[in-house]
Amino acid sequence: MPNIRKKSIALSVLFALNGGGIATMGQAIAQDVSNEDYEIISISRKRPESLQEVPIAVTALSEKVIESAGIERPGDAIALIPNVTMVDASNVGDTQVTIRGIVSTRDAESTFAYVVDGVLITNPNGFNEELLDVSQIEVLKGPQGALYGRNAVAGAILVTTKMPDDEFEGRVKVGLGNNDTTKINAVLSGAFSDTVRGRLTASVNSTDGFYRNIYTQTDDSIDYLDDKTIKGRLIWDASDILTLDFRAALSQAESGAINYNAVFALPSFETAFNQPAYFADVNEHDFTFAFNVPGINEQDTTEFSLKADLDLDGVDMTAVFAYNDLEETLLSDGTSASFYGYELTPQCQADRASLNNTPTALGGADRTDLFGEFFAPFGVFPPGVEFAGVYGPYTPLSCDGYQYQERSQSDFSGEVRFTSDDTSADLQWIAGLYFAEIERDVVVAYGADTGEGFLQQAYVPPTGPNPTDLLFDDTFDTSVFSVFGQVEYDLSEQWELAVALRYDYEDRDVSNNVPNVTASGLNLNTIVDGVVGPINPAFNTNPDGIPDRNRSFSHWQPKVTLGYAASDNLNWYASYGVGFRSGGFNSIGTQATLDFWFNATGDGSPGDSVDAQLLVDDEYDKEVTTSIELGFKSNLVDNTVKLNGSIFSTKVEDNQFFEFFAGPFGLLRAVTTIDELQIQGAELDISAQVTDDLLLFAGIGLIDSEIKENKNRPLSVGNQAPQAADQTFTLGASWDYSLTQDIFMTTRIDWQYVGETYFHTLQGKEDTPTIWDYFGTLGGGVPAGPHSVDFSQAKRDPYSTLNLRVSFDAESWNLALWTKNLTDEQYLQEVIPAPEFGGSFIHPSAGKAYGVDFTYRF
Repeated sequence: MPNIRKKSIALSVLFALNGGGIATMGQAIAQDVSNEDYEIISISRKRPESLQEVPIAVTALSEKVIESAGIERPGDAIALIPNVTMVDASNVGDTQVTIRGIVSTRDAESTFAYVVDGVLITNPNGFNEELLDVSQIEVLKGPQGALYGRNAVAGAILVTTKMPDDEFEGRVKVGLGNNDTTKINAVLSGAFSDTVRGRLTASVNSTDGFYRNIYTQTDDSIDYLDDKTIKGRLIWDASDILTLDFRAALSQAESGAINYNAVFALPSFETAFNQPAYFADVNEHDFTFAFNVPGINEQDTTEFSLKADLDLDGVDMTAVFAYNDLEETLLSDGTSASFYGYELTPQCQADRASLNNTPTALGGADRTDLFGEFFAPFGVFPPGVEFAGVYGPYTPLSCDGYQYQERSQSDFSGEVRFTSDDTSADLQWIAGLYFAEIERDVVVAYGADTGEGFLQQAYVPPTGPNPTDLLFDDTFDTSVFSVFGQVEYDLSEQWELAVALRYDYEDRDVSNNVPNVTASGLNLNTIVDGVVGPINPAFNTNPDGIPDRNRSFSHWQPKVTLGYAASDNLNWYASYGVGFRSGGFNSIGTQATLDFWFNATGDGSPGDSVDAQLLVDDEYDKEVTTSIELGFKSNLVDNTVKLNGSIFSTKVEDNQFFEFFAGPFGLLRAVTTIDELQIQGAELDISAQVTDDLLLFAGIGLIDSEIKENKNRPLSVGNQAPQAADQTFTLGASWDYSLTQDIFMTTRIDWQYVGETYFHTLQGKEDTPTIWDYFGTLGGGVPAGPHSVDFSQAKRDPYSTLNLRVSFDAESWNLALWTKNLTDEQYLQEVIPAPEFGGSFIHPSAGKAYGVDFTYRF
């Protein structure tokens, strides 16, 4: 192993200097040289190494693969990797990535390290961006905290962009697709002097999306996206031993937001009303989007970084400093209508007069286009019949109010590390320090839709056009300090031992910005005993003001790896690793809100009728992941076949799990914890260079998971981990063909299969009470309880997609014809069960997309 590694490192430096990429496991390099002379390079251990020898489960995508597969956003890359899946639903910045059964969490820290050109991106919402001018992508599976720090409990994703060239060059790419999709991006690169060279990239993309708002009759108001990005990179060889790498980026994105429909999971309603729609399979839902509040998500991002590489005597020093700022706002429709809070407002009465689906024979407007058939499951009565309808969320009625969110973050971070530079030595090492200062503002507001427009701000007074009735507004300040190191020692020609250790310390403060005022009084559910309640329920127990909070979290993250080179063509490895994700705070008032509506307190509140026995606090504990893994990497049949595999077992303590709570207050976002989660699985990747022109590749990912302990939802013990698909498969082919002496054709086809997926800890007929138990005690249109939720039909069915791209490449131009989801597979992107609501919010995936791209190079 050591001799092969030293040869690989030398070759990797040559690749890096020329902007070369990394190939997938087994991807052959299209050169007239033998495979033995060109190793596939990984930077997963912060030094260049042969991918086939690095003792980590890594999938790497080269520039050629990125181009031939049409990878433009992170989701495109993730679709090629077994045991890695992604949900991209509610807005452009809100994604959940699952690596080996561990899912990233809304409103909490990510579960993986996202690193771009050596800079760790601290904001989870910064992940889902355009992948512009990228030369390689690596996805590391398993805990990577020892080298990549806090939050890398599931893995790491490393993105490397192209280096500026010494010679002037440029590229302009124009693309057109269905749904009015257009994209234009351009690249300029070259040297300013003998020591300074730069690269500038700009992009403008837009699409109307696949879905239509039938109420406003618009095509570009649901899943649309407009993205503008400009990035610059400047490299200065300041001296023979010092190189400075400057990066800057600005981007603006606007998209639709909160594009969900609701599906009930209430067998008691099905029986009471003899209506199957009250207990429906989420996979068979026919989507209707009919919002009167425009779904708008706006995101502005600014990034700056400086990386300095200093070649000292026997040691390489690297210092990275980065500043990131993300400003994000979101406006969308609300969910309050089903709970009659705004039932008697003039605007709700006016909307119900013209938009109800009561049959005309009963004096109604019969708007079945907006709500479906009467009480199947939604029923909207005209004025005069109050507190009896089933309105549903996200409708054209002003009765459901609106929601407004802000999720903004600015941070400054730095890392200084020292690396041994003698690649021929038996002992190699890395040591470093990391720090970060992070300020994050989170606003979630719900209020009345009076038909007079919307002020996009945290608090709107009762005299405003959209007065606020519930507000969470908090500022989170976080200080992070870490020290880390790794030693790799060649015990012999065949054995290598690597030991890494990191200590992370994190100090967190949160302060509340909610004004101590009452709600507007328009929402009847905020009035108790004739008194309008405070705008945040936490003021009930803190009448003089909500106090600030502080907590610190720390943890040691070791990793031990043993590698064995059984032969020149077979390497084994075994590893033990620990990952740590910081705990944190929910918005102040979360616990008070849930206790009032869902938990029995004995004070006559609605929770006395529900008695959900929730254990949701305003803060949550740190998450610790412990994993063991055994894997191998092999070169077979004269290096034309690559076969790599691994098995792993992971224990997760206090797994941070995001939950939606829907009720008369609107929607509430909270992070809870699953006390103990056990995950085991296996992966296998194979690729075969069948001929000089034809490459076949496939991957298999298997997951078996079980909830061992969950005090918040004890009925979930024995269920699977949320968002952990039990099976994932990939299969594809890439065929290169010379049409003429000057034109080269590449055809690539990719098939992905994702197995059955649960999205909540509750997954069947667990006897879980709902808010309808309270409304059943009030009479009206709700039958007497109990009304337990049943999520046996709330899992996502397995699905598969097929992508095809055919490109024609000449010296100065490229023409590509492409289609994604060629078979137009209809499947769900996300299911968000809300147990106490009695159903799920669901979002559809993109349909068949197709288009053409033309690139001109100069």
